[in-house]
Amino acid sequence: MKFISTVNQHIHRLHPNAPVNLTASNETTTTVDLTWDAVSQADGYKVYQDGVEVAQVTDTTYQVTGLTASTSYDFYATALNSDYGTESEASATVTATTTA
Repeated sequence: MKFISTVNQHIHRLHPNAPVNLTASNETTTTVDLTWDAVSQADGYKVYQDGVEVAQVTDTTYQVTGLTASTSYDFYATALNSDYGTESEASATVTATTTA
């Protein structure tokens, strides 16, 4: 049993937790600002728009650009651990609508 416990603890360290508290704000006709809480054991984040990766960042904020006016978009983020080359599960999805 000790071996399984040790392996489980090691695997847990390999994958960072998913980002939480993802919010969208400051919507304009072409941009949306995203923010989320920092994740321990993460040294970067991927941002997804409508299921497609649009950025990889090291900060907990990102401004999405090049959007279309009066359009709704779904966003989520994942946390990265470059030491192990792993990516977390997705954060909760947030929907933002650009202004007219």
